[in-house]
Amino acid sequence: MRKILLIISAVLALNFAVSLQAEPNYNKDLLMGILWQQNSGEYSALCYQAFNAAESYLNSLPGSSGKAVVFDLDETMIDNSKYAAWMVKTGSGWSAESWEEWCKSKQAEAVPGALDFALFAAEKKFEIYYISNRPVSVLDSTIENLKSLGFPAADSGHVMLMEKTSDKTPRHKKIEALGYEIVLFAGDNLDDFDSSIRKKNNNDRRIYSDSNIDKFGKYWIVLPNSVYGTFEAAIRPDYYNLTPEGKASARVDMIKTWEK
Repeated sequence: MRKILLIISAVLALNFAVSLQAEPNYNKDLLMGILWQQNSGEYSALCYQAFNAAESYLNSLPGSSGKAVVFDLDETMIDNSKYAAWMVKTGSGWSAESWEEWCKSKQAEAVPGALDFALFAAEKKFEIYYISNRPVSVLDSTIENLKSLGFPAADSGHVMLMEKTSDKTPRHKKIEALGYEIVLFAGDNLDDFDSSIRKKNNNDRRIYSDSNIDKFGKYWIVLPNSVYGTFEAAIRPDYYNLTPEGKASARVDMIKTWEK
């Protein structure tokens, strides 16, 4: 009887292990984007193109006195694709806890061209600010990460993380209250430039881009991010309330396809 119970227990344990292995890893939807961001020359080229445009724009201005440039951090100045790759390999979903752990590991690398442009702006005497929606709990780690990469103005006076809201406008106003005119924004998300587009659907966001053509490549510098962004939440209003399977299905439903 004891042997039979042991055999049954072993079979149940094996079935449970197999069921875990068979659980779909919906994070694999990120795979091609991560591969492109980490390996393609085209990704680097687009980053260099963005920062070249930014440098040309700053050079076109009459001077830097009283002027500030504002950088987003994640996927604008520093690359977090290793965190996304960890999600794919482990099947782990995004969580505030693991994201904070990643930020505190200080392993983010510089986006191609980001450091050179930040140093250029500093040399030209523009005031530099980094405004990110990383939680304020990782402020010290973020500053240390930026310093280790050589970024200028990496201190608590110039790195502004999220405290109460993800809306960046109040932080922009703080900079303006110090007497600075913000002459350039760099980010990977439309929300980095103008909070009026926050929480809008993707159709509205495309219309917004079409309505602001003249700002891109000048006052607004957009960096490529193939892994994540507000566009995903904008797929449908209840997106973040869906199960992983539901989110995967919603993504497929959203794409336009060839109708034979």
